[in-house]
Amino acid sequence: MRANLIPTDILDPDFLQSIVRQATYQCRADGSGFYLCEPDRNRITLLATHNLPKTPWDEGLPNRVINSRQAVIETTSDQSLLLAAPLIWQDAVRGILIVFNADAERTFRDRDVKLLQSLADMTASVAQQNERLANMTTQFRALHAIDVALTSSLQLDRILNLILENGAELVGAEHGSLRQLEPESGKLVLKAHYGGGWTPEKLAYTPRVGEGIVRWVAENRRSYLCPDVRKDSQYVVLFEDMRSSVAVPLQYRREGPSKPDAFLGVLLLESSRLAAFEQQDVELLEALAQEAVIAIQNATQHKKLVDEQEKRLAAEKWAMMGQAATALAHRINNLMGIVPVSAGEIQRALTDLTIPASERRWIDANLKRIERNAKFILKLSDALFRPFKESGPSARLDINQLLKEALDLAELPNNIELLREFDRALPPVNCSLLLLDVYLELITNACKAMERQPLRKLRIRTRLETDDAGLWVVVEINDTGRGIPPTQMVHLWDMFQQSDDGLGFGLWWLRTFIARQGGLIDCKSKPGKGTTFIVRLPADTGTQPLAD
Repeated sequence: MRANLIPTDILDPDFLQSIVRQATYQCRADGSGFYLCEPDRNRITLLATHNLPKTPWDEGLPNRVINSRQAVIETTSDQSLLLAAPLIWQDAVRGILIVFNADAERTFRDRDVKLLQSLADMTASVAQQNERLANMTTQFRALHAIDVALTSSLQLDRILNLILENGAELVGAEHGSLRQLEPESGKLVLKAHYGGGWTPEKLAYTPRVGEGIVRWVAENRRSYLCPDVRKDSQYVVLFEDMRSSVAVPLQYRREGPSKPDAFLGVLLLESSRLAAFEQQDVELLEALAQEAVIAIQNATQHKKLVDEQEKRLAAEKWAMMGQAATALAHRINNLMGIVPVSAGEIQRALTDLTIPASERRWIDANLKRIERNAKFILKLSDALFRPFKESGPSARLDINQLLKEALDLAELPNNIELLREFDRALPPVNCSLLLLDVYLELITNACKAMERQPLRKLRIRTRLETDDAGLWVVVEINDTGRGIPPTQMVHLWDMFQQSDDGLGFGLWWLRTFIARQGGLIDCKSKPGKGTTFIVRLPADTGTQPLAD
């Protein structure tokens, strides 16, 4: 009996009352009673009686019947005669039917024993069917609740927790976890957990290759039923009091008969009882796992739609900012371009005039300041306009070569140690040549972040990743700089978040540009430890020659 079922889910009180009456009449007894036994809860409950002003037997009778697993005839201290028959299903005594005679001269014969045992067996059969139906009803309700959640919410964490919680309650588990495969690292990351005792260390645990039941399921793509974890070398102990477990894979069939199933994660449930789970539980959890797969696919599809929307918005923002920047830069150039020239002409015109030395020094200083400020404004205008300049059509670019060029242009200081980990088998990407500026700016920012730091290491790594969206070329630029505070990380990609020596739109335009190219850029940082920027661009598997 599952822990979430109550006695009336198994045997209707009116039905039980009919059974004890029949037992009394058929055995010509003075009275009768029925006990429900719940082994999982170590509980025995008297549910129905007939003609019993008090129970004429001692409290130990039910346990004696449970231990013997057969009909028992006993005489009480007041010479009453008792006959008790066990109800057995699922290989356990789940109930006891008892009749008694107050007259010591009355005896129970073989006929009475067979009659009472027949009633007990019939009641056991009804109870077993009712328990199965009650479990199925509970399962359908749980699946319905999950289906409602799937259709009404795209919050993946909420749905996965709901699936895990319902699964644990349906099969009577005390602990559970749901782990999702992280494609780029191959790690099984904890997405939902159930039960008590989850310490920070247990939450942070990640199964390694070849370690534990979860990893076995991930590597073999099959469910795993463990009746006794203490005798299973595959089991990794997280909770000392757990004795049995069951794990099922989260996977779905790809289109096409030759393609292997796509693996997404593992659902694991544990119990403090030995052999707490059976094949029926495996089938139920496999159905729940499919619900989890649907939830993950829905969330993934939603993210793709959001990403596409962001790409469109990025393209629109890019176009708007490009128009605004072009118009502004043109106006600034027209207005300010003449200022240095005019300052020079004024300087020459004053050459032949007789002016006191102090005034001439004042004039010269002001004219130079005007010229210097005008050139700085023109430089700012060029910086503002530069990201939006057309660089010609997209080209197939070698990322490793582009990074080498960016490093040459950055002219790294001698006190920075450079670590390069380039994947030589990278396919090219189809992108604007402005990508060189993206890498150059990220490398330059990393160098600035490491100024006055005791450890100065710049690590640049390239690699290939694959997921449901396709093949990605990934660049990681990691520094050991001062890091980015959490308060600043919240607004890192916002426009006009000015740095110490920047204009305040460098990272905004980087992200906008990368999104426009169909890629993604992310940042991970720990204050005082360093920062990593990760740039992902779709791989181009075409056959055209690479750009020079």
